[in-house]
Amino acid sequence: MSGGWKASLAAVLRQHNGRKAGGSVAGFATQSKRAETLYAGFNELRELGFKLNNVQEFRGRHMRGLAASWEKQGLQPSTIQNRISNFRMFSEWIGKSGMIEASEKYVSNPGAVHRSSINKVDKSWSAHGIDEAAVIAEVAAKDPRCGIQLELQRTFGLRPRESWMLRPHLDDKGTFLTVSHGTKGGRDRVVKIDTPEKRAVLERAKSFAGKCSSTIDPGKKLGQWKSRYYFVVRKCGLKRRGGLNATSHGLRHQHSNDVYKCKTGVNSPVRGGGPVDPETDRAARLEIAEELGHSRESISTHYLGR
Repeated sequence: MSGGWKASLAAVLRQHNGRKAGGSVAGFATQSKRAETLYAGFNELRELGFKLNNVQEFRGRHMRGLAASWEKQGLQPSTIQNRISNFRMFSEWIGKSGMIEASEKYVSNPGAVHRSSINKVDKSWSAHGIDEAAVIAEVAAKDPRCGIQLELQRTFGLRPRESWMLRPHLDDKGTFLTVSHGTKGGRDRVVKIDTPEKRAVLERAKSFAGKCSSTIDPGKKLGQWKSRYYFVVRKCGLKRRGGLNATSHGLRHQHSNDVYKCKTGVNSPVRGGGPVDPETDRAARLEIAEELGHSRESISTHYLGR
C-alpha cells in the first residue's frame, strides 16, 4: 500500500475501529482513544528504530519493544495494560489473533502491568486535607461554569464529562436526575434528588444553561471546553504533582465514601471503618455502584476498599 504506515493504519481503522470486541458499535470516545494510542505507538516504534512501512508488518517483537519503552518511562500499570490491549485488538484486526500475549509477558516487572481494583488509599479531597468549599470557590472565581461543574460532581457523584454535558433543565425530573450525556460506555442512569443540597446545586446549575443546553460555555465545543476546564482546575492546584496532589475526580471518591457512611453508619474500609453487617454493606455498595454508573457491585472496591 502506498502512503507508508500512516496510510495503512488509517485503512485498518476505517475498516475496524467502529466496532468493539463483541461486535457492538464503539462510541466516538473509544474510537478516538484507540486511534490515538495506535498512531502514537507506531510513531514511537520508528523512534525506537523499527522502520515499518506498513502496519501489517506488526509482530510480537514490536510489542515487546513498545512495552519495554513504556515500562522504562514509568507509566502507570493501567496505562501500559490499556495500550497493550489496544494493540491486541489491532492484531486481531490484521488477522493475527493470539499474537499478543498477556500483558505481563512483555515487561521485566509483572507488577508494572498488574492492576488491582481494590482501593487501599482514600482519594477523597478530605483525605488530602483539602478545604472543599475554598477550592471550589477559587475555581468558581476563575470560571463560574467550572465551579458549578465541580459542585455537580461533588453532589451527584458525576464524572467531569458528565457534569459538563448535563442539561439541568431537561435532566431534572423532579425527584431524580437523568444522566445520559457523557457517560462511560453510554450507560444511562438516574440519581435521586433527595436532599435540599442536591436541589440547590441543580437550581444553580440551571442558571448556567439554556432550556435545552448543557453548562458548557455556548461559545465553545466539547473539546475546547475540556481544555478550558482542566486549565482552570489545574491552575487552582487540582493536579497530582506540584499542587494539591488531587484531581477533580477525587470528588467522586468523596461522594462515594460519604454516601457509604450515611447508608451504613460507619466509615468505609478505605477510611478505616469497622465491621459492617454483610447485607448492609452489600446494599450500600450496590446503591453506590448504580449511582456512579456501574453495573457491578464489585466496582465499589475501587472507591471504598474492601
